[in-house]
Amino acid sequence: MKKYEIVKEVYNPCAPDTCEIIEQEVENPEEYVRNIFKNDKSADFSVTEKDGAIIVEVVCEAAQRHRYTFSEI
Repeated sequence: MKKYEIVKEVYNPCAPDTCEIIEQEVENPEEYVRNIFKNDKSADFSVTEKDGAIIVEVVCEAAQRHRYTFSEI
């Protein structure tokens, strides 16, 4: 497993945006995020890479967006 700094950003059209930073060991960043949303049938995932970081974006019902940025430590 690799250790990552994970920046979790939530963009919600009906509430203030939030940002949380955590450090965690993760086997696979995409599977980590998919597991969080495993019960949300409306979740649409996209995965990109930028400057060595893995970015997983999730769009849910009511246009709520979640962005997880994984930077290896």
